[in-house]
Amino acid sequence: MEASTRRQRHWRRTVAMLGACMANTTAGTVYLFSTYGPGLSRQLHLTSMQSNIVAISANHGLLLSGPLFGWAADTLGPRVLSAFAAVGSFTAFSALAYTYSGALPLPSWLILSAYMVLIGISCQAVNMSAITVTTRNFKQNRGSAVSLCLAFFGLSPFVLSHINSIFFASGDKPDIFGYLRFLSFVGLVTS
Repeated sequence: MEASTRRQRHWRRTVAMLGACMANTTAGTVYLFSTYGPGLSRQLHLTSMQSNIVAISANHGLLLSGPLFGWAADTLGPRVLSAFAAVGSFTAFSALAYTYSGALPLPSWLILSAYMVLIGISCQAVNMSAITVTTRNFKQNRGSAVSLCLAFFGLSPFVLSHINSIFFASGDKPDIFGYLRFLSFVGLVTS
């Protein structure tokens, strides 16, 4: 009986770690602006200063929301944060995609900055959720578990920009709308 309980606990911890690493693979979408930013700026006729403000807004959302989501992770738990991250990421990237395509007639750089803040906040929520899951499941080896999880956060822009270069930017004209929609669904599914 003891061995079966031990195996179940091992599998739960393994699945939790894999899920946290997969979720953190999408948490670095804040750093992908350079893959779609130039096309977005051209399409929406943003000045260099407006484009830079839009880009930095995601970092502000990510960094300034850290303490809030640290508290929320401890108080509410990782499920609530993951649900918020999924909805926030899907909403922000979808709004960005449809603003780019012209279907959402809100091309103001201030509105785009708000979308980017929501992207940053969503990335922080999924990151804190993943860290909370690993620290709760690996009490003996917290440092190693969290570092593995954070390594996937660091690899996230590499993986997602590589996907962009293979599937969305391989032709003469990059498919920015398609890439933004892809990012919205990735955030929804993996958070």
